[in-house]
Amino acid sequence: GPAGVELKIELENQPTVQPSEDTSFGPLVGSSYAMRTVYTILERTAPSSATILVTGETGTGKELVAQAIHNASPRRDKPLIIVDCGSIPGNLIESELFGHKRGAFTGAQTDRTGAFEAANGGTLFLDEIGELPIDLQPKLLRAVESRSIQRLGENSRKNVDVRLVAATHRNLEDEVQQNRFRQDLFYRLAVVSVSLPPLRERGEDIITIAKHIL
Repeated sequence: GPAGVELKIELENQPTVQPSEDTSFGPLVGSSYAMRTVYTILERTAPSSATILVTGETGTGKELVAQAIHNASPRRDKPLIIVDCGSIPGNLIESELFGHKRGAFTGAQTDRTGAFEAANGGTLFLDEIGELPIDLQPKLLRAVESRSIQRLGENSRKNVDVRLVAATHRNLEDEVQQNRFRQDLFYRLAVVSVSLPPLRERGEDIITIAKHIL
């Protein structure tokens, strides 16, 4: 929505985001410059409903960012639903996201509530969004734009109040250039972008993390 756009403009108009004074943000730990910059962005954006795209290599803690955003938001008492687009077979992702009506396809024995409906009032974390099949991307785009979904086998749409956080280890701008990811969906997801550095780039955080775990 417009709030997300205003937020993006506000963040982009600052030449550098001032790093936070904190050494952690929710489950995220580390006092390196890179991580404190991440905390600043999260501190500012968590209270809003702006859609956030989290990028970073596998294992950098992208799911922890989603948890941190959810817990620091007004939605913290509502569900945080996690969907890993990389681990669900392509033919089942649509039902996983939007749900289905009994008999919508072979094997649909019962009605199913999709992740968007399950996350109503809360946060929906779409992990590995870069793995989403291209033919499903328009349906996700419509859900993001209209904040409404249509279950498989149903004709009507239902409104959902969901805050979206998406994550990927891929470079989505490259994926857009290769025609593997829709540009309009990319812009809708990357209202605010957060890049998580790998641990090898923030060696000073290793002791902090070790102490935290111990």
